[in-house]
Amino acid sequence: MTAKTLAAAALCMICAISLAENETKEKTPRVYPTPKQLKLTGGVSSLKPGAAKFRKTDGLGKEGYRIAVGPDSITVEASTKTGGFYAYQTLKQLASGGAIPCCTVEDSPDIALRGVVEGFYGRPWGTEGRLALMDFMGEYKMNCFIYGPKDDPYHQGKWKEKYPAELLADFRRLLESARKNHVKFYWAVHLGDAFADPAPAAREAEYAALWRKLDSMYDAGFRCFAVFFDDFGNANAELHAEISNRVKRDFLDRKGDCAPLIVCPNDYIGDDKSPYSQTLGEKADKDILIMWTGMNVCSDIDAESTAKRAKALRRPPFVWWNWPVNDFVRCKLPMGRTYGVDEYPYSGFVSNPMENLEASKVALFGIADMLWNRRAFSSARNWNDAMARLYPFAAKSMARFCEHNADPHKDSAENVGFYREESERFVAEWRAEGKAALVRECEANLAAAEELSKVLPEKAPQLWREIRHWVAFFGAQAREGLAAANGDADAYAKAKDEEKDIQRRQKAYFQSLAPEWDRGRCMGCVTATRHLQKAIDDCAKESFRERPEVYELYFPTVGTSTGTIQAIAGKGQHLEKGESLVVMDDILEQLSAKPGDWFGMKMSKAMTFSYIWLNFDKADAVANGRVEVSKDGGATWQTVPLQTEGGLIHGHVDEDARFNAVRWINSSDRDITFKIVRFNVDLAK
Repeated sequence: MTAKTLAAAALCMICAISLAENETKEKTPRVYPTPKQLKLTGGVSSLKPGAAKFRKTDGLGKEGYRIAVGPDSITVEASTKTGGFYAYQTLKQLASGGAIPCCTVEDSPDIALRGVVEGFYGRPWGTEGRLALMDFMGEYKMNCFIYGPKDDPYHQGKWKEKYPAELLADFRRLLESARKNHVKFYWAVHLGDAFADPAPAAREAEYAALWRKLDSMYDAGFRCFAVFFDDFGNANAELHAEISNRVKRDFLDRKGDCAPLIVCPNDYIGDDKSPYSQTLGEKADKDILIMWTGMNVCSDIDAESTAKRAKALRRPPFVWWNWPVNDFVRCKLPMGRTYGVDEYPYSGFVSNPMENLEASKVALFGIADMLWNRRAFSSARNWNDAMARLYPFAAKSMARFCEHNADPHKDSAENVGFYREESERFVAEWRAEGKAALVRECEANLAAAEELSKVLPEKAPQLWREIRHWVAFFGAQAREGLAAANGDADAYAKAKDEEKDIQRRQKAYFQSLAPEWDRGRCMGCVTATRHLQKAIDDCAKESFRERPEVYELYFPTVGTSTGTIQAIAGKGQHLEKGESLVVMDDILEQLSAKPGDWFGMKMSKAMTFSYIWLNFDKADAVANGRVEVSKDGGATWQTVPLQTEGGLIHGHVDEDARFNAVRWINSSDRDITFKIVRFNVDLAK
């Protein structure tokens, strides 16, 4: 590219900025992502047509740039067209207040490939959503988009078939938008169980089909390709290395104008102990980029674990970060702060967002900043600025909504230990002030929900379509909290009914959009589950504990016989309800049960369970007792077949039977002493 071409392109971009001459600003707008170096030199410069001077300067890297703004001049230096484009993005933000402050900027990214992978399970974003994302990525200097939605059949199950003409036309629109925004648009093929037949003729037939598909995508304009092996098929590292190498050597290298190959392996978690990763790292060509999600499917990315994985792969990992994805817990909207990633020379780093694309932009705003300049990244500052930058029409209300909707935690293998801070400000106030803090918080949340319901349909219609049921639930939850604090049983019941109605509407909306096989994944919508809902529940329990006709409608209770186990209830023993289970609080002391004594759980009238887990400290309680279940709250009991292992009794029960009470009873003719290690039931969906 010539210096003249660079200058002309950058000049056209600069001239597109409309500024009022001689206008001053109260403060310098913050630039995102944060530049490596920005120094104010005093005064402001009003841009006029032709005021900018441009120089193509070698040595600034593929995406680096320099800017010098004086009272009467602006100079931009860059080595590439991308560097010039990024300089423009910085100038545009500096100019947002009217006049650019006199300053110098020197900037370049930490990580070569930074961006987004559309790799979640659920409804793909669609062309219009991706077009908007390309503009967002260009504005915030993200340069890598990987197309790999699990629910695109031509990406996975029908990978051998060519895309229909109308879908190829959509891809061409996306490629043009990506080009304008300096985004490398990767198309990924998921090979699943392909190449399973080891016969040479069968193997070559698969390769021939793969070359035909890749050629069709190349002809559509793609120059960036990825191969996925995740979640499906066998963990055959030798085969996956062979396929990856042949795609690189026999297709990409022969074309001569393609980007480095990205591979998502079958084993994508853990450190250096994986034989699969060691073999793949040894056999795959060294310039193939290999993806990794961290120590778990959802996890923070620490430097020590990354270094171990790099050792196994024999190259720095390309991180597929499962934040803010919610495909394993679709009832939640993770819109909290971005944090938990150490500085490291990753070969690339992409976020896997939610199918709620607009709602994902809170996290993407943070990720763009973090990946560009890790040392200057401030999670709290970035998140606060995201509210003002993305939602200037309702920044405070959105901040309140998002701070209570941050944690995607679920008791599952996907995100062991991956918790996000949620409602932290409220937690401190609740501990200090109790009910007064809850009332204040719920009043403010209700006002925020009402403002968002008025403003978002006009100012952010796509975001509103995505989150409107959660906003409605947020308001109903606030009314629930106020009713609990006031001890108003009628208002409490009304709020709980409103929440159920919102969840029914959200499920119906989800199912109207989802393919038939995916409709069962909808779990409704919930908000502020980690701390605020627990505080509301605690307050309601306190308000209604002496009113069993109210209490038992909403809360599970401990039940005991009148014998010696009555000590459990006498000590105020109670149950905790989580999102997917009910668990008895820890009992540290030894208990004694006479023949016929029992203890158990009674669910609220709206709850049933599907799995029982009862763990004693010794096998004697299992051998000399039995577990019984009830469909009528304990009026009648029956036994069900369960597994026993030492002091453990556990197993599934029929969900359709709608059991709502469970107990252990001493069925022997002697006293039994024991400790309860763990007692919980999984709630039926």
